[in-house]
Amino acid sequence: MDIHERREKRKERERKRYWNYLKLEIRSFRWLLLFLCLLGLVIPLRPKKSNVEKRDLERFPKPSAEGILKGDFFAGVSAWYADTFPFREKLLTANAAVERLYGLGKEQIHGSVGAGDEIPTEYTEADKKADVSANGKTGADDETASAQGDEGGDGTVHVVPESAGTIYIAQDRGFELYYFALDSANQYIKMVNNAAQLLAGKATVYDIPAPTSIGIYLDQDIQDSLGCSDQSQAFDYILNNLDKSVKGVRVFDSLLEHNSEYLYFRTDHHWTADGAYYAYEQFCQAKGIEPNAREDYEKREFDNFVGSFYSFGNQAAVLAENPDTITAYIPKGTNDMTYVGVDGIEIEWNVVADASGYDDGNKYSCFIGGDNPYSVIRNPALQDGSSCLVIKESYGNAFVPFLVDHYQTVHVVDYRYFQQNIPQFVAENQVQDVIFVNNADAVSESAVAYMDGLFQ
Repeated sequence: MDIHERREKRKERERKRYWNYLKLEIRSFRWLLLFLCLLGLVIPLRPKKSNVEKRDLERFPKPSAEGILKGDFFAGVSAWYADTFPFREKLLTANAAVERLYGLGKEQIHGSVGAGDEIPTEYTEADKKADVSANGKTGADDETASAQGDEGGDGTVHVVPESAGTIYIAQDRGFELYYFALDSANQYIKMVNNAAQLLAGKATVYDIPAPTSIGIYLDQDIQDSLGCSDQSQAFDYILNNLDKSVKGVRVFDSLLEHNSEYLYFRTDHHWTADGAYYAYEQFCQAKGIEPNAREDYEKREFDNFVGSFYSFGNQAAVLAENPDTITAYIPKGTNDMTYVGVDGIEIEWNVVADASGYDDGNKYSCFIGGDNPYSVIRNPALQDGSSCLVIKESYGNAFVPFLVDHYQTVHVVDYRYFQQNIPQFVAENQVQDVIFVNNADAVSESAVAYMDGLFQ
């Protein structure tokens, strides 16, 4: 056998080994797909809720003749199958780990970078005029109606989802990019001014726009490079154009002055109780009362909190590796409260609950039981008839405990769930102070329509 024949036989053997390898690879992949398909059919393993994404997962659709004929039923089955696949969160975590092998570092952007509206220095006469229709409602009411359900509907609560937008991760913390929206800001100003007019002679209205972490912590040059709006200027625009009867509470400067402290979570979009405390101090100054010193409170801490930036930031490893600690301050007067959930059931709870056993992503719910339509705190240490109503989204949760020692009754409503008329509620409950506490993104979103609807 010559050299040429030996080479050909060697090549033939190599080709056979290669094709045998390919056949084995294909068979292995087929068996893997079959295993995953069978795994997906194991109903008991299917999750119903995502702790990482903080949402309920898709449910198996109810079959109907119309749904089957139109194909909606099968589309629903497909969505259910994909959304509730067994071990989905572990698989998502593994996918994020694989993506990091492609070189994603500690500086990341999840979402699209945009640009906010220019922030005016003046509030024009055109802005001041509400688009009043024949029934006396503003132009925002159409949006409110669609948000809260059409008249004659089934009473379903349609909630504005609270989720982080574009997330910028730098070093060991996340930031949500902020973009000023002029129309929404004007709508907010009109809504607060309208509230003050409706409550004139009945209650004092306070407005506390809360900065988010990007405005307090992130270098201004980086904010500019990301096209972010200046929150300080945005708050100036809002507060300077509120009615004179409204007591605007500017907290931005106080938080900026203390930005070397732990005022915002690294892994979550909320402020800490310490950040909320500085807002409480500014509120007390506006109201003319003396704030409690932080050292006078009983303090509790809950470790290993990993929040919304991790959930909506593609489960960035740098955030998981740097979990937050939640510090909470228990009111001196009482730690007891009652809340009414979205199901209408009344629950006895704590103003600051023990969150040590909560899931890592839900520990911010230690404050006033999380987001509920209505909560009430009655302080037995006071019998002077004082009361307030806090209108808030989740930023208000860490703020409310500081109010307890200053009022006999603290009413709290989450505007995304509450459906009663506020002026009527104020009159029936003899509320003296109405306090808006909303973060910068809530002020600049269509969620303002929900608040506006409560005053119609």
